[in-house]
Amino acid sequence: MDVRYESVRMTTPLHRIDKFSVPAPAMDEFLARIQHIHEILGRQPGIIRNDVISLVDGDSAYNVVTAVTWESHESLRKAGSVVAADVAATGFDRTEFLARLGVTADYGTYA
Repeated sequence: MDVRYESVRMTTPLHRIDKFSVPAPAMDEFLARIQHIHEILGRQPGIIRNDVISLVDGDSAYNVVTAVTWESHESLRKAGSVVAADVAATGFDRTEFLARLGVTADYGTYA
């Protein structure tokens, strides 16, 4: 098990929160990809909440946030495997995609 999860019980709900700074010209293409991934996530067992949030007011380096809550570490791990299979099947390259669109990202999992 990843050492960062040692203090988190395997049944503790986990929150995957990803923040993105997306240039305006790239927003439509970026959100289409996010929608695709979140449709996959929304069909996975153990999902509690699945939000894609856009900044509407305030001064922030990030203008899109995704927040997905899972009922356990195991459900998060299994969903990650399903997304990885989709990425492999489609040949999607996240690093290239973000670089081409000029998107910066900050990823994290919280308990």
